[in-house]
Amino acid sequence: MTPDAVLIQQPAIDFTTFLGLSHQMLGYSPGRAADSTRREFSDAERFLSCLAALRDEHAPAGITPNLLAHVSFSVFIAADERDLLDVLEAASGMSFVTAETLARGVHAAVITGTLNQWRDAVKTGTSVAREHAVRACYCKVMVLFERAGLAQVWADFTKKSTTDHLFYLEDKRKR
Repeated sequence: MTPDAVLIQQPAIDFTTFLGLSHQMLGYSPGRAADSTRREFSDAERFLSCLAALRDEHAPAGITPNLLAHVSFSVFIAADERDLLDVLEAASGMSFVTAETLARGVHAAVITGTLNQWRDAVKTGTSVAREHAVRACYCKVMVLFERAGLAQVWADFTKKSTTDHLFYLEDKRKR
């Protein structure tokens, strides 16, 4: 069985309260840069942009890697019991819950982690040294985050195709 993954939990930010209080305390809105761009941000990306602007009023809109720990996500994964351990190993440090399913040999897991933990797990899980099923799972996880508007999390990596129609991530910073 090829593992499957679904993004089931994303941050919910009360922007009205956060930006209102921030404006009162700082004298400016940390959401100004994100709100003035033509590009539409996901809530998580907008929040991270606002956090950067708390420290620097003129910070550019977008994701700042050192702030990724401020948002968490949960992914529901169904995988063969033999593959699930390897999937969880790639998510080292994240919280998880597992359960046997009605289908023989198939387990379910909910894995929860910060955005920087997911970035690292996808990098680890897509490595060519990993089993095909694990790589397929983490390729799917990355696509889920890309669809959620968070492709920039992997801006320091290049997707490299593999012969089995998957990909691995190569760090652009290591030259």
